[in-house]
Amino acid sequence: MGVKNLLYTIDIDRIVSIGMLLVMTLVVVVAIFEDKIRAWFTRPNLNVSIQMSPPDCHQIPIGQPPLEADGYYFRLRVTNLGSQKAELVEVFAAELSSRLPDGRFEIVKSFLPMNLSWSHLHGLFFPAISRGIYKHCDLAHIIDPQKRHQFAYEDKSWPNIPSQKTILSFDTVVKPNTLSHLVPFGVYRLVILVAAANAQSIRKTLEISLSGDWYDDEQQMLSEGIGIKLLA
Repeated sequence: MGVKNLLYTIDIDRIVSIGMLLVMTLVVVVAIFEDKIRAWFTRPNLNVSIQMSPPDCHQIPIGQPPLEADGYYFRLRVTNLGSQKAELVEVFAAELSSRLPDGRFEIVKSFLPMNLSWSHLHGLFFPAISRGIYKHCDLAHIIDPQKRHQFAYEDKSWPNIPSQKTILSFDTVVKPNTLSHLVPFGVYRLVILVAAANAQSIRKTLEISLSGDWYDDEQQMLSEGIGIKLLA
C-alpha cells in the first residue's frame, strides 16, 4: 500500500470514528433529555380571540331579584392550539392605557395590574385546557347606568362625565377599594399576558372603544355601544 493510500485510509477511519462519536453523543443527549425534548415539541400553544357576538359577548341579567339589572358581559376566548393539555392557565391584565385628545396613548397609573377571572369558575387559574378546546375568561362588563348604583364596586363618578353614561368594569379577581377597575367612556388599550404552568406565555393588546351610550338591544349595544379588537 502506498503512502498516499495509507493516508487516505487513515482519514476515512478518522471520519468514521468522529461520526460514531457524534452519533453516540447524540444518543446519550437524547436519552438524558428525552422528556424535555418531547415536552418542547408537544407543549400547549395558547391563543386568545374575541368576537363581538354571543357567546363571547352577550346581554345577561346581573345580580338576583330584587337587586337585578340588565348588563353585558365581554369574554376572552382562550384556546389551546397545541398537542398537550395546558395546565394552570392564567390571564393577567398587565397594563391599561387611555387615548388622549391628540391620539397618543397614556398609561392609566391608577389601574392595578392583576389577573382576570375565569368565567363561571371565578378563580385565579383554570386547572386545565385540553388540546383543541377553549375556555372563556371574563374581560369586563357593563351594567345599566340607571341601576348600577345598587351594586357594590360598580359605580363611580368623574368630573364632567354625566352619570347616565356607561362605565366599563374590568373583571379582575379583586375589586380594589379605589375602584380602579372602573373606567368611563373613551378608547383604551389593555395589555394581557396569558400563561400556563407548562406553556410559554403570550402577550396580546386589546383595543376597547366605549361610547358611553347604553342600548337595550344587544346587537346595537355590541356594535355602537362598545367595540373590542385584538391589535397583536
